[in-house]
Amino acid sequence: MTRSLTSFRKSTALNKTLLPIALLVILIAFPHSLRAQVYGSRSHTATVNVATITNLALSAGSTSLTISSASVTAGQDLMGPVVNTATSLLWGINSSLRKVTVRTNLAAPNYTLKVLAVAPTQGSASAEVTLSTTDTDFLINLGRSSGTCTLQYTGTALASTGTGTDSHTLTFSIVVQ
Repeated sequence: MTRSLTSFRKSTALNKTLLPIALLVILIAFPHSLRAQVYGSRSHTATVNVATITNLALSAGSTSLTISSASVTAGQDLMGPVVNTATSLLWGINSSLRKVTVRTNLAAPNYTLKVLAVAPTQGSASAEVTLSTTDTDFLINLGRSSGTCTLQYTGTALASTGTGTDSHTLTFSIVVQ
């Protein structure tokens, strides 16, 4: 048993001698993986510029209202109203207080077309707008926001005006309030 204990002590002493040599070999063979080396550094500036953004979009390309006998009361000149809420207005603004205006290109319509902003997610809706060629406030108090509202179109006609079609091109604009 004494002989085994002596052999064990010799092998432990040998391990204590070999361990530092083995670590030195590893450090020389793999210098980048075991320690960081800085040979120099450079820096530069990256700048993000954000321009003024005022975007508008409509969820549908066109809207149609048809006044038919179902929307008419016998004996009255006023026919309608007919209502369409199939279109939404969407906007995104990253600047100071703005508003949305609306106008039509049709200078002398035969029939009345009105539009109302229903349930805007930002800002306040103006009263229902009877469309004309003059920009009229539609949504107000829009700050830095994005939002939507349903467009409620209402059409009426007078029986005395007769049959026909008014085709409006509507322009919604974001302007400074």
